Amino acid sequence: MNMKKDMKKIIALSTVVAVVLAVLGFRFYNDEKNPQGNAAMNKSAAMSLNSSLVQVEEIKQEDVQDAVQMTGKLAINSLRLQQISARVPGRVDKLAMIEGQAVREGQALAWIYSPEFISAQNEFLLAKRTAKTLNTQATQDLFEDAKATLESARDKLRIIGASPQDIQQLESRGTASEFLTVTSAIHGVVTKRNIDSGGYLNTGDSLGAVADLSSLWFLGNVFESDLPKLKIGQPVDIQVMGSGSERYEGKISFISPTFDPQTHAVVVRVDLPNPKDALKPDMFAKAKVSVGVAKLPVVPRVAVVQDGAQSFVVVKRADGQFQRVAVNAVPANDNEHLAITSGIQAGDQVVVDGGVLVDRSLVNAAKTAANSAAGLVKP
Repeated sequence: MNMKKDMKKIIALSTVVAVVLAVLGFRFYNDEKNPQGNAAMNKSAAMSLNSSLVQVEEIKQEDVQDAVQMTGKLAINSLRLQQISARVPGRVDKLAMIEGQAVREGQALAWIYSPEFISAQNEFLLAKRTAKTLNTQATQDLFEDAKATLESARDKLRIIGASPQDIQQLESRGTASEFLTVTSAIHGVVTKRNIDSGGYLNTGDSLGAVADLSSLWFLGNVFESDLPKLKIGQPVDIQVMGSGSERYEGKISFISPTFDPQTHAVVVRVDLPNPKDALKPDMFAKAKVSVGVAKLPVVPRVAVVQDGAQSFVVVKRADGQFQRVAVNAVPANDNEHLAITSGIQAGDQVVVDGGVLVDRSLVNAAKTAANSAAGLVKP
């Protein structure tokens, strides 16, 4: 029974809409030479309609959590990104790093054959033997010079990339090692590998990179109208796509001083702890920054009609006519309603059932009026 009643309702509404469109088309054509008619074509079309075919509610004002909404994605915290680079020229004899691999601090990632490293080891061993030979009372001055030379040779090995353990083993062994072992300076994940085994490196060339993912960045876009509401240190509620209802807390650490020329938005950076490694770089996310409470008109979500990037509601005016009004809608205190920041105010009568059909009718009426004014439609 309810289905039959709904069908009758839709048929009746459609019939009325068709009649209204025909009347509107004729009216706009006859008013083509009327300056008032021409002005009306630049406004939202309005029309009369049997109120029993739609449901209208008076809009009330409520206290709504005022919040800045952002969309964006997660990114690697570049302050926790470590480049693995060669400190001496040489050939990569062996690699133990692949992209996505978890590594610990001090873990060996590559072995490099470098004549320069071998030479530095031999210099150290020679300086050590010399210092040992001159360690007598009669040659105290020469011994001090030899000790200084030994420390200089030790520092050279450190600069080249030898670890304290490498130097200690060199002293114990007494002979130079053939390969320089390159290790990770941090706990993290290999995010990039730039070379394969057998490749040759010059000083400063990068083997790859390791990132500590225990803390990430959320990079969100904020429009200029919301920018005055934000400041460094504000807490941010973040929901990552694909993570269900779970939410994460971060803090604003940077607000870009420049606008993106394409979107005219500002990038806001949020520090986001990731202790369980559940979050991954490049995940899409949305964020909310609570900035207080505002009194705003609230409408049912179904009352808002989306047309491209713009939102509309259908308002019943005091003269009984219905008009399409552009609004700016933001989330309200629950998922069933939206708060309106511009376009309508408390006390307005808004269509909350049947709004889509009426909205389409108003759009078509406006098109018919425009075509009539251009002489494209004849009565």
